[in-house]
Amino acid sequence: MTLSLPRNALSIAELDDLGHDGVVRFVRGLEEAGHRMVWIPEVAGREAFTTAALVLQSTTELIVGNGVARALERVPKSAASAARDLAGGYPGRYVLGLGVSGAVRERGVGPLPFLRDYLDGVEAILPRAVPRVLGAYSEGITRLAAERADGLLTFLVTPEHTRWARETIGPDLFLSVVQWAVVGRSRAAARDVARERLAYYLTLPHQLAKLTRLGFTDADLTPPGSDRLLDALVAYGTPDQVRESLRQQYDAGATQVAISLVGPLDDTKLDAYRALAEQEN
Repeated sequence: MTLSLPRNALSIAELDDLGHDGVVRFVRGLEEAGHRMVWIPEVAGREAFTTAALVLQSTTELIVGNGVARALERVPKSAASAARDLAGGYPGRYVLGLGVSGAVRERGVGPLPFLRDYLDGVEAILPRAVPRVLGAYSEGITRLAAERADGLLTFLVTPEHTRWARETIGPDLFLSVVQWAVVGRSRAAARDVARERLAYYLTLPHQLAKLTRLGFTDADLTPPGSDRLLDALVAYGTPDQVRESLRQQYDAGATQVAISLVGPLDDTKLDAYRALAEQEN
């Protein structure tokens, strides 16, 4: 299917740190501000599909994507059944996102054959009308997205990677890029905030491999990460300046850019969410 989703979206990692009521208040606030779509990463603390259900039932029109649900966390039948129920209960508002890391090699299989087999299991249960995207960086899984999914979701990448991904998947496939941003701080302070979050990703072999392919050196990738690395991966400044930075990803071939605001969920960040929504409307 041709996947038609809002040009602008959010990726909201804050949910890992919020309880049930906090999630409800937060996502309702995003919708009331004017945001139309969120991707929910599955990193720590929250299960992908129950969290998607909570966000969907707490809002009225917000489109929700698992961005991405980790295939290693559940068998294909469980993922497909959950996605089928969410799509049926909230027509037009749910997107299944799936991904797998190099950790799957501990099971004696590579990420590409694992995910290919996993999709076989999903497709046996999930109607083709339910949209699905793959999270990918490698050439193999990027091509798999073009063959077996409705779109590709990338994360922590430069516009150069986006240009490569677009060339790899062709001109028509949906391509969403999750873009980190820090709003309302000086560049030096923004770097410090981003480094705190980046520290985790600089411990992950598949992220290090991706960033190495993008031309970053061991000096860049040695914790806490170089200024060059931070400046290439993070948009800084006012809401207007952040939106201007996103043009590089669109120009490189992104269909959608999903902003992920880095830093604590304080009044400054909430103000930034509202200001970014105002720019969309």
